[in-house]
Amino acid sequence: MLNSRSEKAIAAFMDMLDQIRVTLRTDDPGALPDIGDVVEAVLNHTGYRYELENSSDPQELARLDNLNELVSVAHEFSADAANAQAAGEDVPGDDEDVGAPPGSLEAFLERVSLVADADELPESSAGVVTMMTLHTAKGLEFPVVFVTGWEDGMFPHMRALGDPVELAEERRLAYVGITRARQRLYLSRAKVRSSWGQPMMNPESRFLQEIPQELIDWRRTDPLPGRIATGAGGYGGGGYGSGGSRAGGGSLGAPSKKRTKPLMVLEAGDRVSHDKYGLGRVVEVTGVGESATSLIDFGSEGRVKLMHNFAPVQKL
Repeated sequence: MLNSRSEKAIAAFMDMLDQIRVTLRTDDPGALPDIGDVVEAVLNHTGYRYELENSSDPQELARLDNLNELVSVAHEFSADAANAQAAGEDVPGDDEDVGAPPGSLEAFLERVSLVADADELPESSAGVVTMMTLHTAKGLEFPVVFVTGWEDGMFPHMRALGDPVELAEERRLAYVGITRARQRLYLSRAKVRSSWGQPMMNPESRFLQEIPQELIDWRRTDPLPGRIATGAGGYGGGGYGSGGSRAGGGSLGAPSKKRTKPLMVLEAGDRVSHDKYGLGRVVEVTGVGESATSLIDFGSEGRVKLMHNFAPVQKL
């Protein structure tokens, strides 16, 4: 239970948010909101502008100048969006790389974020490799691009496998990664990777399977002999790559000892418990012996294909 003081504070905060949301509404359903008005409403209703204007600290005045510039940029963004909409052109934010509605507050925030991220990138002539997320890469291009982790459970992420909306968003990110390359694109996956200290085998990403095969130049589709170890030093496997002579390999561990634990046998319908994904039910089993794999439904975590030989799974 909240005391009356806390309730009043929360009510005042919610009222402030409602007043700010009003600036996002337009009389014409087809019209775009003026993002500059939204930014100004935030500054005014929160009291931030008033605090800066009444401060004697020179640094606060510099911050006020920056905020005024932000308001101007937001007004300009909305003006460009309205003009483009009237002319039937692409509206700012109307890009397959960006999921936000064109001309919206979300599109403006994403545009500002891209500019900020781009300012931190090194010069192209610096001769360095730039690492970034796919979200950060939106709007940027490079001569050569490497995108790793093309496995179901990694990309698309495990959470997206059971959610069509999230899966569609992951597919858009795949498009973003592919279209960042001007000249050469490398896509790679691992046959076995370490997850929570345990080796795990994930099937190749469904996004790889959606690429026309005539566009892919496979250089290696199986790990090099002896590259998968289960001793000290971690787990590693060669990647699946497009356009690379060697897609990568993990560190070699010490030779593993002879297996003393009996190999787990699973059948469709069996209930299992996984260290990471929780409780699940076996949907189908393929292969036999040490090469056997199971497709397991972990409910909200999605479906995962795991090797009996490596997966941290207990049969219930």
